[in-house]
This record gives sequence, C-alpha cells and structure tokens, in this order.
Amino acid sequence: MRAWLAGRCDIVRRTGNLLAAVTKAGGLVAFTLALALFRRAAFADVVPVAAAVGGTTAWQERFDHEPLGWVDPFDHGAAKLGLVYSVQHEGPFSFLHAHYDGTSNARPPALDYGKAFKDHPIELDKVRALRWRWRALRHPTVGADPWLDCAASVYVVIKVPSMVAGGRGFKFAWLAKPGALGTHQHGLLQVALTNDPAGTAWLSESVDLCGMYRQQFGPCEGQHVLYVGVMTDGDGTQSLAEADYADFQLVTSP
Repeated sequence: MRAWLAGRCDIVRRTGNLLAAVTKAGGLVAFTLALALFRRAAFADVVPVAAAVGGTTAWQERFDHEPLGWVDPFDHGAAKLGLVYSVQHEGPFSFLHAHYDGTSNARPPALDYGKAFKDHPIELDKVRALRWRWRALRHPTVGADPWLDCAASVYVVIKVPSMVAGGRGFKFAWLAKPGALGTHQHGLLQVALTNDPAGTAWLSESVDLCGMYRQQFGPCEGQHVLYVGVMTDGDGTQSLAEADYADFQLVTSP
C-alpha cells in the first residue's frame, strides 16, 4: 500500500510541476490543455487529497449527512430545488444527483446550489486545491454555443457579482462539445475541463484556485473563497440535462 501511494503521489507531484511550467510558458490556453490531459482518474482510483498534496482538508462534502447546509444563492425555494437536485446512493457512496427537464412547461430557471462560506470564508492564498468527482449522464441539446447549457458545472465565487460590477471566480464545466476559451459569465472565468461524451464513469478533477486566480485576476492575498456550488441546466436549450457530483474537498496549507 505504501509503495502504491508513493507512486500515485509521485504522479501528482510531476503533474503539478508540469502544469506550473506549461502555465508559465503558455498562459490560460496551455493551462487548460494540460489540465485536461492530467486531471482525471476512475472513481475508485483517486489518491486522497491530503496524501496527494500534503495539505489540510478545510472543507469536504460527501453528501452522507443531513441537513446538507447547502443554499440557493437566489432563494428560489425548496420546491424548485427539489425538481432538480437530490441526494442518492450507490452502495456505500453518496452523491448529489441533478436532473433538469427543460422540455417541461413547468421547468424552473437554472438553479445554483452550493456551500456558502458566509461565516468562515477560506483564505484563497492558503488554498492548495479544490477537488471533486462528477459524471455527465446526459448532455443538453446545445447548438453553436455549448456554454448556453451544461450537463455539469462547478462554480467558485471569490467576489460576488453586483448590479454594477462583475464578480471574480470560476465556472468549471463539462461541456457537450468544445467551446470558446477565455469567456466570462458575470465576471467568472469559464473553464472547460472536458467535453467527453455522457456516460456512467466518474471522473476526478483537481484545480489550483489560487494559481488560476493569480494568473487571471491578481494577487490571492486578501481574497477568500465565498462559495462553491454546482449547476446542471437545460433552460436555454429547453432540453434534458443530467449529472452527478461527489466528494468535494478544499485543501489548504497546514
């Protein structure tokens, strides 16, 4: 077991070094391409974050408790949230299931759902990695712009958007097909992590929030992670979208 972990940790270290070098040389496009090549593992073959990066888990969500303590930032109400999101199980694993029916006349608006760190925001400059697992079960029927609706997306808010100014943070997406790079939604940088076909296989993601923030927006010092959430939507295309999310972890320096 120790030899196996050592080997997996060595892969993580070499991957991190390569990502850093590629990012320095080529910017966001190169970073995104490198991330796509090195980011994933099967659901049962993922090194625990603490073992991989030597940090402390500041927050984790395994969807194995009640209440979750998650919120809808726009307060659409529990009834509408229940139309899209539910906790489900596969053997010992719990996960958040999302099913959006955009074909229905009673379809809700696109719904954010996530963890708000209102009372204890996490210092961005101490964050080593945000990790999670997901799978896209059904892509929405997108046209020219795959960003219009996403089977699965993860939002990280560093600065909340307002009526007069955009926010800062990231929207990480599993797109139905390749999309434009370097675009923003309400100030959040849109980053496509994959456009793989829909299926039942779990994929694992790990992103360096501070490194990406520093490259796109400026220093991490003095900034905080305010919100981590998900969205599965098909309202723009009036189509079906379905995905699962599991095992979120925010890892910080000791």
